[in-house]
Amino acid sequence: MRTFLSTSNLADLLGTSIATTQRWGETGMYPYHSHNGKMGFYMEELTDVEPVQRMLNSKWEEEMHVTPLRDFTSLELFAGAGGLALGMHFAGFRHILLNEIDPMASETLRLNRPDWNVLEGDVHKVDFTPLKGLVDFVSGGFPCQAFSYAGKKGGLNDTRGTLFFELARAVKEIQPKVFMGENVKGLLSHDDGRTLDVIRNAIAELGYTLVEPRVLKAVMYQVPQKRERLILVAIRNDIAPYVEFHWPAPYKRIMTLRDAFFKGKLYKKDVPESEGQTYPEKKRRVLSMVPEGGDWRDLPEDVAKEFMGASFYLGGGKTGMARRLSMDEPSLTLTCAPAQKQTERCHPTETRPLTVREYARIQTFPDEWMFAGTVSDQYKQIGNAVPVNLSYAIGRSLIRLFNDIDAREHEKSHFDEAYMVAKNMIPPQLFPIDLFSLQQTHPDEIVHNRLRKAKSTRDKLLDTSKNVLVSLVTNENVAPYLEQDARIYYTGKEFPSTVELNHLYYFMPYVKKKGIRDLYLIKVARIGSKHEVQAKADPNDLRLVFEIEFVKQLFDDYKPINLEIWHAFTDTKLDKVLAM
Repeated sequence: MRTFLSTSNLADLLGTSIATTQRWGETGMYPYHSHNGKMGFYMEELTDVEPVQRMLNSKWEEEMHVTPLRDFTSLELFAGAGGLALGMHFAGFRHILLNEIDPMASETLRLNRPDWNVLEGDVHKVDFTPLKGLVDFVSGGFPCQAFSYAGKKGGLNDTRGTLFFELARAVKEIQPKVFMGENVKGLLSHDDGRTLDVIRNAIAELGYTLVEPRVLKAVMYQVPQKRERLILVAIRNDIAPYVEFHWPAPYKRIMTLRDAFFKGKLYKKDVPESEGQTYPEKKRRVLSMVPEGGDWRDLPEDVAKEFMGASFYLGGGKTGMARRLSMDEPSLTLTCAPAQKQTERCHPTETRPLTVREYARIQTFPDEWMFAGTVSDQYKQIGNAVPVNLSYAIGRSLIRLFNDIDAREHEKSHFDEAYMVAKNMIPPQLFPIDLFSLQQTHPDEIVHNRLRKAKSTRDKLLDTSKNVLVSLVTNENVAPYLEQDARIYYTGKEFPSTVELNHLYYFMPYVKKKGIRDLYLIKVARIGSKHEVQAKADPNDLRLVFEIEFVKQLFDDYKPINLEIWHAFTDTKLDKVLAM
């Protein structure tokens, strides 16, 4: 089945005018087609259009399986209503602090995520030094104010008085491995590019390597909105030479308002009813004359002159005035209010402004995400947010980067230890925890799962709030797991010593080249050996052993996830696994 792309959407992807893409079709440069009353192109026929080819050859589905190798911590400044934070949370980051000065936006964050540490107040008064070395990732969508160029080099000192300086100060005091800033596309050309040059120099002064900035078009990342954001990613200099950040792959097609408002790929049900602004009767009569996808130019001339006033005689297209959106196109960029005269956002088929929940869906917030304050407060918070799905896509790319950083550090630590052992600088250590001492202290068990009450785990309702251990099953032991009849799981020698065994409840075996499928209950954690499973194994080869019992098959077939051989997910809640 071919994928249709309207002339307007192609223009948005390429950053060109609609007139240009229309001319391509009308002159036969590309095959031109009519689809549901609209003229456009089939993506499969745009063989030399780079953004389209990236969408056709997208690795979006593959990237959806990116999961964190451990608990990566995050701090966010200028958090707003949580669009960026929520996407990063979905990707796998654990927020330890979010700072926001606006009381209503802060209340929104607390309302939806009472477990998040929301620090309401002026960022200038926040001391980040206690968090040094405790945060992996720092982010923030800093407002773009005027910068000073008093310094000779235009560096960190020349950002004083701006909110970028506060983001930079947080980075300097915390020293995260990676930090990210996001801003409007206009920052690229702000003050003839000098503002971005100052930011580049400031990042270098901080000791970070800036990935070449990129403007991401939200429509390419499963967001039904023509919104563009400039993304700055910087990696600490001691790490940057050994890893590479890969920008997220685009989704395979462009989402429209039909996707946003009705049951389908984006949402499981139609948009719920909610509050919203209304038009005065005079304005409502004018907008009722505008067809779907139209604007003031579609009005009778006398009506347009009266409605537009002096603006009618000014230059420019003024296409935001008396603008009615189109159901089969993405929305124009949302503003802080849907009924501003210069940036009208009228519903496609009803003569009214978009409601709060329609606004939220265009920004890809979940329906259960509530917004605090008056209707105007809610519009403002949503309009200022980063689209959640765009943030989620960037977050997956960042998680992949952090996985690569951890893998590199794991390999380096093992190399360094082997070198020191070879030089007799330290004695060999086979285990990261002293299993022999544990066996002497706890001969029968380390932890017993006393929360189990049902006679049979098959009759027990799943508690999705409990921790689940996801860990590799080697090929030599895989047979009983394939039959869903395993009774014992023993860990490898390098099983992490940081595992909080008393918090584990469930176990999911990871089968190499397949993924995860089945859920087991951990009944007892104790010290044992491979000899219990393999008769020829050395009885003195001590391992951490879990006595397990099959609960149920969670997925119809094995679901692939990103799990390195030496790694185990140890702090993952079952509900997160179910959402993979």
